[in-house]
Amino acid sequence: MKTHKSEQSANPFEAAFNGPMGGALEKSASIFGKGVHTLQQESIKFMTRRFEDNMKAAEQFGACRSLPDFFAAQQKWFADMTRAYSEEWARYSELMTDALHDAEPAGNGRAERPARTH
Repeated sequence: MKTHKSEQSANPFEAAFNGPMGGALEKSASIFGKGVHTLQQESIKFMTRRFEDNMKAAEQFGACRSLPDFFAAQQKWFADMTRAYSEEWARYSELMTDALHDAEPAGNGRAERPARTH
């Protein structure tokens, strides 16, 4: 007895990925790509600012005429660096929060997020 091959696809996952699941995966990939791009751009800006700040600090170190001057310049550089990294982590957190809110479906019953102050 011969078996007849159904007209359905030989790949059982094809229908699932061409339907709602495929659309959800496509949307997730798009959101992920946008998030990675945003974080990449922010990282480049931050690294550029840090490089410029480190160059200024190196110039200040070179202008020191005494050990106390050097320690003061070093302390200022360290405080500025700590502040910059702290602010950048807060910025990354904000960007990730924004990305997650953008990923939420419209009209999901949640309150709107407050406008950013930046």
